[in-house]
Amino acid sequence: MSADLPEPLLAYFAERETQRADRAAAFLDGLTEYERHLVHDAAVMGYVQGLMRDQSEGVPKDSQIMALVVDACFAHPDKYPAVHAAFEERRTEVEYFVESRQPDGHWEQASSSDPRIGFIVQHRSALEGRFPEGEFRIARRTTSVTVEAQRTADDD
Repeated sequence: MSADLPEPLLAYFAERETQRADRAAAFLDGLTEYERHLVHDAAVMGYVQGLMRDQSEGVPKDSQIMALVVDACFAHPDKYPAVHAAFEERRTEVEYFVESRQPDGHWEQASSSDPRIGFIVQHRSALEGRFPEGEFRIARRTTSVTVEAQRTADDD
């Protein structure tokens, strides 16, 4: 069939395929090692579950798919270790702060950080009142912390 398509169209398809592959590679390269393993485990199990699914059943809701895939990953801890990993503690800390646009166009932090978005909204309003010619925005910083093991007296 591809022989029936004009050469410029075939070249376009090849270029788009390369662009999609580059975009996927850039996304995966931006993940932490743990995130990359999670995406791997879930994607592979999702693919396997899709192959095993009876097509006449229709497509379940996203939440049902996620639960099915995670449950299937838990059933095979040796094949999907990232999903099955147990950690002492996982926490995510979110803090907000005001940024201001600098004369050269880049954004720079212009306030202290705080977990209370309302406080930062008020701070931004105050800055806009004091510097009406300035441009301000609210930024969020999310920090994920995973404690894999805690030190004990036996570690000494």
